[in-house]
Amino acid sequence: MTISGDSRVEEAIKKMIEAGIDIDDARLEVSMFAESAKSDEEFDKFIARRIGGEPMAYILGYKDFYRDAFKVIPGVLIPRSDTEILVECALKFAGILEWPMGDVAGVPKCNYESDNVRFIDFCTGTGCIGISVYKELIRSGKKAEGILTDISPVALSCSSSNIETIIGETDTLKVVEDDVLNDKNETDLFAPETVDMIISNPPYINDKDMEELDDIIGENEPHLALEGGTDGLVFYPRIARRGMELLKTGGALMVEHGYDQGEAVRKIFAEAGFKDVMTLKDYGSVDRVTFGVK
Repeated sequence: MTISGDSRVEEAIKKMIEAGIDIDDARLEVSMFAESAKSDEEFDKFIARRIGGEPMAYILGYKDFYRDAFKVIPGVLIPRSDTEILVECALKFAGILEWPMGDVAGVPKCNYESDNVRFIDFCTGTGCIGISVYKELIRSGKKAEGILTDISPVALSCSSSNIETIIGETDTLKVVEDDVLNDKNETDLFAPETVDMIISNPPYINDKDMEELDDIIGENEPHLALEGGTDGLVFYPRIARRGMELLKTGGALMVEHGYDQGEAVRKIFAEAGFKDVMTLKDYGSVDRVTFGVK
């Protein structure tokens, strides 16, 4: 909808700048609110919520990621563009990424042929990573089977909705409740040693950084999707162990982590038995993803 009057838009931009929002961000966000609002009243409510500190993605109800717009609701982590390198890493390993750039170019291609690519996305949240990987595998002509897991009922509902909207009806991409940290977990995933790729963006913020977290994130996004324990690394040993159990020989594990956790995650991978372990920088030249082959 076109909001009535330029003065309303300019006043909204002024209010957002006064609230501490960068001028360029304010202009962009106001234009997006103006496009999405169904009335002047709804537009005003959008602006008030944003000035109150609510993330834009929760207000609009979606966030662009990779090639699609993903439904986002309060209680689910908002996708970040930095995470797209994890999708590219998976697609490079699967041999279907066109024009790999940066560190992704160094990711090896899977050393065996697979008629049907099986993968698991642990701690899926909105499902943006797993759904993007699945969609690209299918688009390339490959067959694919994927399981997206999370412990949060809100995330499970949100990712299921995104599958329905972005992929459509399918019996080869499903959502499963799963507790990564439970060693006695008996979730029905794929059989041992039948999986080609395991992908995960688990919680990785340490306790100290959680205390100093930006208010917009700390007061709005789910701590369940952020808290990685005392050192921020509590999820990685468990994911690595499950990777060794579930992956085929030659299959790959790839995870996102914090900018200063690459060395620690590489050590966890190596101790679990992975080879060809490497850490990839994102396009901001920050350590972002660690990769290893079983």
